[in-house]
Amino acid sequence: MALAHEMPLLDDEGRVMAVRCPSAGCGAVVDLTNGQLEGHSVRGQKCRMSGVRVVVAEE
Repeated sequence: MALAHEMPLLDDEGRVMAVRCPSAGCGAVVDLTNGQLEGHSVRGQKCRMSGVRVVVAEE
């Protein structure tokens, strides 16, 4: 499980659509599917955070 601190992207109904990947060295804006980061790449390789469940929290 990962914790995303930055402001997420929300849809018209206030649901979280995407967050910035919390992995050091990645930082990609990634879609969420059922609370999990979708698969994405960093420097040509699959990011280790792909598929990880994410909790969005305010600082």
